[in-house]
Amino acid sequence: LKATFSLVGGAFLANSVLNGVFLSETQSRAGVGSRFVDGREAEGKEKETVGDAFRSAIGQWKPLLKNPKVRNAIILNSCYWISLSGSQMTLLPLLLTAPEGFAMTAASLGKVYAGMSAVQVVGSQPLALLTDKIGKRPVIVAGSALVGGSILALTQCTTLETAAAALGMWAVGGVFLSTAPIAYVSDLVEEGERAQAIALLRTMGDVGLLLGATCTGALADLSSIEGAMGFSGGFLLTATTWYVAREGFLAKISAASKLK
Repeated sequence: LKATFSLVGGAFLANSVLNGVFLSETQSRAGVGSRFVDGREAEGKEKETVGDAFRSAIGQWKPLLKNPKVRNAIILNSCYWISLSGSQMTLLPLLLTAPEGFAMTAASLGKVYAGMSAVQVVGSQPLALLTDKIGKRPVIVAGSALVGGSILALTQCTTLETAAAALGMWAVGGVFLSTAPIAYVSDLVEEGERAQAIALLRTMGDVGLLLGATCTGALADLSSIEGAMGFSGGFLLTATTWYVAREGFLAKISAASKLK
């Protein structure tokens, strides 16, 4: 494991060096810096701090969150990342390598993750066509239901064959949710708001990433890996059910307002 980590870390360092050498965006150029704008010195302009940028982003996010459809999509996407980080990124390796369970080796575990990634690579283009045909919101709902149901199903699997089927459906659900939420939120806002809408979606996803790994890992210590995995899957299914009910409620309100 140490050699593998060293190899991956070295590859990242080498990539950083190559980027610094060959990419113009990372090369330092004389006369270009924070003191210059379009070749002219920016007199009297203070450098923006991280706090300033954060406050500016919050100010732009507040109007976006007033849109209930945007807000619902962001909440569901955050719940997905809570479930994903807790189950796939934290507990799945422990579940598959447990001596009393599947007892997979590191090489076998790597093949599992490679297989799930292969499903996403192969399925991305067909899913894009499907999304264009049936719409982004149904794809988001289907993907969330698939992932949540697959997590629950995996906790009940006792053979490698059934586990492979559950992991395959899990990967398909992941393909559904790879691009559909971003595309859906982008469609809900004006062109000038898209960058901040996507930033908000990703930021809340990152918050879910942090919360899911921490909370699900703690729950596994208090109960069991299977119990925490089951809770993670049930949590995502509950969030999906809430999303469908909420969107249906909004649709009824919209239809009633048109009749008036």
